[in-house]
Amino acid sequence: MNVDDVVAEKIAAARARAEAAKRRRAALNAARQRGLAHRHAQKLRHLRARESNAAVGEPPTADDLDDVVIEVTEAEFHAAVRTSLARLGLTYAELEDQARRRDFTSAQAQVLWVTVGGAVNTDLLEEQ
Repeated sequence: MNVDDVVAEKIAAARARAEAAKRRRAALNAARQRGLAHRHAQKLRHLRARESNAAVGEPPTADDLDDVVIEVTEAEFHAAVRTSLARLGLTYAELEDQARRRDFTSAQAQVLWVTVGGAVNTDLLEEQ
């Protein structure tokens, strides 16, 4: 067996691996497309049912309320942050320090940081 045969075998093996990977990707993409089509059809059925319930005058279901977006003013946001910090017994500076050290005193403190960290204007937070 000479060097050319070894190289030819390696090239053939690499082509076979590439073809197998291409077939795997194609199969996964086909499954993904089927899943997307199923989810879209399910969402359309859900929307159609919700519209028919609304037309009849039925109250919204829990699923309908999941799509609701609640907008708050900046003052309401900071009031909610103040309330959450008070409930945890922390200041925003302490919460920020815990985030910097990645060592939170509680899971609730970590959730609060993930929710509001970096979005708080400390001047507005300390006004009241």
